[in-house]
Amino acid sequence: MKKILTIIIISVIVLSAGLIAKNIVSDFKSEVTKNDNQPPEEKEYKDKVIAALDNQNADELKALFSKNARESIEDMDFKIALLLKRYKGKSKSVKYDRNFPVVTEDKEKGIKRIETYYVVKTDGGNIDFMYLQVVAKDDEDPDEIGISSMMYSPEIWQITMDDSNRGYYLWVDNPFWADFVHPDDVMTTESEK
Repeated sequence: MKKILTIIIISVIVLSAGLIAKNIVSDFKSEVTKNDNQPPEEKEYKDKVIAALDNQNADELKALFSKNARESIEDMDFKIALLLKRYKGKSKSVKYDRNFPVVTEDKEKGIKRIETYYVVKTDGGNIDFMYLQVVAKDDEDPDEIGISSMMYSPEIWQITMDDSNRGYYLWVDNPFWADFVHPDDVMTTESEK
């Protein structure tokens, strides 16, 4: 009996030491974590995006994207106008669709990315899905800080949250589905509103 008890105690000590070593090593490498706490940057960007949508303010929404994203996304003004056309009313609720944000950090390079899906309900009757990828920190390239990718759609789209998904885009499901949308139908000047 003593022998079995000794083996159990030694096993527990060895397993504990292994977990401690693993935690120490992961602090020095890149890591992807399912974060049970809401990162403050995630809340900040989500709140600003929803405020811009509620206020139908294209300039506020565009300013939330990183400098590199603004320079790389094709037809960004048109896509934002399309998004504002799709967004009806004011937000009633914005909830996580996939538990909590996924936070990716590369502590050596000083990079922190946050990716989140939301279900957005408005008083205009829409229930849509929104995906945001935010670069909260980038010590190597400050022009990366901001939203790098955004998707807004009545249907959820699977996005793998790994390095293959990096890039810049704004994807908005056409509010008229497959119908042709003339840019003049969705883009207005401030004086025409």
